[in-house]
Amino acid sequence: MVNLIVDKNRIDVNNPKNDLRFHLFCLTLQINMPDIPMHYKKIIYLNTAFIILLLTGAGILVIWEMTREVAPPYLKDKPRHVVPDWPKEDKLANTEYSQFFDGIDISEHQGRIFWDSLSMASQKPRFIFIRAFGKDARRDQTYHYNIEMARKYHIPVGTYIFFTMSLSVESQFRDFLEIVDLPLQDLRTVIDIEDLSTPYQNTAHLKDSVLRLAQLIEAEIGAKPIIYSNQGYYKRHLAPTFNDYPLWIAHYSHEPDHPEIRPILWQRSERGHVKGIWTYVDLDNFINGANISSLMLPKKGR
Repeated sequence: MVNLIVDKNRIDVNNPKNDLRFHLFCLTLQINMPDIPMHYKKIIYLNTAFIILLLTGAGILVIWEMTREVAPPYLKDKPRHVVPDWPKEDKLANTEYSQFFDGIDISEHQGRIFWDSLSMASQKPRFIFIRAFGKDARRDQTYHYNIEMARKYHIPVGTYIFFTMSLSVESQFRDFLEIVDLPLQDLRTVIDIEDLSTPYQNTAHLKDSVLRLAQLIEAEIGAKPIIYSNQGYYKRHLAPTFNDYPLWIAHYSHEPDHPEIRPILWQRSERGHVKGIWTYVDLDNFINGANISSLMLPKKGR
């Protein structure tokens, strides 16, 4: 029979026959087996101590693996993601939190995001779009980190890319394939087209270029991408070519009212205040009967 007892007094550290290291192992675990030779007892003691240490170490590793924030395997071939260290304080601390929005879109301009606070907010975004690259095709430094965090906190996430006429369609599509983490996308890709991306361009050439990029992305993700623009720019430069695409229209004074289109998303403000984000952020709402399923990728594209 094996009895586990704690008895420091049974150890005589002055006895030369005793191994001090052995007794240190046995300070908290002693096995009373009077009929077993001492060398067998030592083997049992050491094996028991080893098993306890092994199980303890395994437990620590499991807890560490479950709680650490580290770039997962899909980022092995991507540049190391960046966790910004700014802003240093909440610039909107005296501003009330925004209400009645469905989602947000973010980029490196938001700086550090406190994802634990964001995910536990009473007004939590139902979806997030994250910028992959801007007008000069420069990779957004926080893109991979923000994708990782949105996934960690189970917020449906998608990517938007900034279209520009200063680069070829083929070059922008290559950037899309290189930068965007396609297996991690919950939502359709968004192509952002606005004044900054297309100064002084022929409208027909613009439409043709955007359409070619949209078709390339559709073939890759298995669904039409979402077209983002403000209402005035869309009416002047993109309608009616993209009227049958899912549309996301920015209009900050009132809901989009273009009679020939039915957008699924309305960007209603660029000055939202959301818990966990210390700078202004864009606020987005579903319109015209749209919901989260209107944004989701088909399973085959995920």
